[in-house]
Amino acid sequence: MYLNYFLKGLAVVSAVFLSQLLSQFSYAQEPNSFKSWNYPDRYIRHRLSLGYIDPIVANDKLGRNDATFRLVPGLAGKCRSFESVNYPGHFLRHQNYRLKLAKQTDDQLFKEDATFCVVSGLASSEARSFESVNFPKHYIRHSNFELWLGKSDGSQLFKQDATFIISPPLTVYPPSKPIDDGTNLVPAEPE
Repeated sequence: MYLNYFLKGLAVVSAVFLSQLLSQFSYAQEPNSFKSWNYPDRYIRHRLSLGYIDPIVANDKLGRNDATFRLVPGLAGKCRSFESVNYPGHFLRHQNYRLKLAKQTDDQLFKEDATFCVVSGLASSEARSFESVNFPKHYIRHSNFELWLGKSDGSQLFKQDATFIISPPLTVYPPSKPIDDGTNLVPAEPE
């Protein structure tokens, strides 16, 4: 009887662990956009190399491009990093707690600053939050529509500000397109 309860408990724990593990890999490297939980008309984007949540309208080509990222394998060797689709090789990173877009370097601090673990949304399990690798319990959050790295204070406001909905990309960037005989690849231009 006790063995039965133990095995059921083990199955539940294993399912939760597997779900968390798979969440790190389920977004592949396809482009995505990230909608604010508590401001659903606003998306994570870079503007003048800084991170914001802004409303993005259909005819705002630059805004749609700036609000589309690939969640690639984490530069620090685990979790994920946000690579800009319109500036390949540039990643969202925190520096002095402010989120900014910066060109990748081989510096270990850069790699850690640009790596976030995808976790269940702090405000809702239907969404996601992004926890810093080098500052545990610190999450990407918005404050006055600017993106910051913040430590959770447990408040409902913080939970909402640090929760995002992973959405289809606001712009379409094919990964690459062939030129010549297909042996050379160049980055594709946005539509």
